[in-house]
Amino acid sequence: MECQKCKKVLPKKGLHFICQGPCQGTFHRNCVKGLVADLKLGKTRNYCNNCEDEGSEEDEQEERVQDYGNILKDIQKKVGEIPGVKKHLDAITQSLSMLSDKYDTLIAEHEKSREKINKLEKKVDNINNKCVYLEKCNIALEQKMRDFEQTSLKNNLEIVGIEQVPGENLKEIVSNIAQTLKVNTSDIESVRRASSTRVQKSDAKPSPIIVAFKSTGVESRDKWLAQRRNMMGVTSNDITTGSATNKIYINEALTKFTRALLWNTKKDLRGAYKYIWVSNGKILVKKLDGEKSICIRDESDISDLLSKI
Repeated sequence: MECQKCKKVLPKKGLHFICQGPCQGTFHRNCVKGLVADLKLGKTRNYCNNCEDEGSEEDEQEERVQDYGNILKDIQKKVGEIPGVKKHLDAITQSLSMLSDKYDTLIAEHEKSREKINKLEKKVDNINNKCVYLEKCNIALEQKMRDFEQTSLKNNLEIVGIEQVPGENLKEIVSNIAQTLKVNTSDIESVRRASSTRVQKSDAKPSPIIVAFKSTGVESRDKWLAQRRNMMGVTSNDITTGSATNKIYINEALTKFTRALLWNTKKDLRGAYKYIWVSNGKILVKKLDGEKSICIRDESDISDLLSKI
């Protein structure tokens, strides 16, 4: 007897596999695919591979029926869950509707806030413009006040460097200076020492003498200023009974602001500008001969000139 599969002779002794299917063939166990594995798993095998393929269609159909049944059960289970899902979706829809309403409210409030901010920005711009305008007006008023204060001193001049001695006669001192300058004193209205708030020291500079001319004596004052070069070489002891040898200077009377501005102008621009002087209460500077003079009205003018150096 030979194996239906390999056509080899089957041994008389040994375990063979006899197919219960239509072929009724006898096989080596190893010639039936999957037989050894099925036996190890304890499965009963009645058909060879060929007969098993013929009957597999029915098995497959049964398996399909079982699969369809399982699928149907899953579908029924999922269909049963639909009401809960619908309820959950309804809750989500409601939440989304609430969020949409809140979002619309926020958008409307945001638009209102933007309108308010735009109005406030315009108000701030207007306020800033007004502040700039008022600041310019304030600067202009301050300048007018300074000009007015300086103009009020247009009939005055200062004599600096005269030693202050006990019992001094200022009119006599001014008269001696007038003789040196070769000018008259008929238009002088008053003579006084400038008040000083500084603590007097032994080496402190004497307060200047303020000479006030009459309202009609502007020309006379100008002559004093024009002739002041005649005081070069004349010292205080030449005019007074004192012993100090201070140099004597005759200057226009300046306000505190103008005097401080003149000091800063000389400090910052000396060297860069050849001429720095005062004329009719105005501080003027000139870089070189032949150039136009520049008027210094405040500290910003000094800064502007420094930036151009």
